[in-house]
Amino acid sequence: VWLVTSWLGGFAAGTVGGPLTRRYHGLLIAALQPPLGRTLLVPKFDEVVEYDGRPYPLATNRWRSGVIEPQGYRRIEEFRLEGMAPVWTYACADALVSKKVWMEQGSNTTYVRYRLERASESVKLSIKALVNYRDFHNLTRAGNWRMKIVRVEKGISINAFEGAVPFYVLSPNAAVETSHQWYRAFDLAAETLRGMNHQEDHLHAGTFVVELKPGDSVLMAASIACHCFCRFCWGRIITR
Repeated sequence: VWLVTSWLGGFAAGTVGGPLTRRYHGLLIAALQPPLGRTLLVPKFDEVVEYDGRPYPLATNRWRSGVIEPQGYRRIEEFRLEGMAPVWTYACADALVSKKVWMEQGSNTTYVRYRLERASESVKLSIKALVNYRDFHNLTRAGNWRMKIVRVEKGISINAFEGAVPFYVLSPNAAVETSHQWYRAFDLAAETLRGMNHQEDHLHAGTFVVELKPGDSVLMAASIACHCFCRFCWGRIITR
């Protein structure tokens, strides 16, 4: 299990292999009334690398049926920590793609940076943003819940319901298409072992797509603030 924090009471946490196994796992669990009001906003990103005419899923999900699909954990070449930030390296044929996750101190913001470390040609990276809006102790069954998802500069905004705090998934260098599709019945294996409710639904709110050449990187941000990604801010973030 890995964990990074915002120093506000919010955090990001998950498993090294990728599947969500507890209700407390997610890319952005924000402290909306710091240090309290911990709310799951962005459970995860599901990524696919297209390389040399083949798709290589990086994500891993376990479903109510017990099926594990996709099986991105099979492509993990290395996992390490840079300071407190988790870093994965995935092998897709002869290409290597790294992923690093960290939070901005003093801000309800999680960054994920992907970098094409090695390849004989460019790759296309597709990133599905899965979102939610719930107290971090609870679980979501979607029913007919419909969120408001709007294109904004550099990404999408999500308003879960009237009176909810809007939040954003952004990227300074990826194209995005909005979506509104519930992925139902994620199975949280660790909650099963604890005798707790263990099935949850998450909403696919948008897909970000970018082409990467060897050495290129793409940054994703999940936040309750709409970042400008000006030259100064971009330079400060990407050097992490």
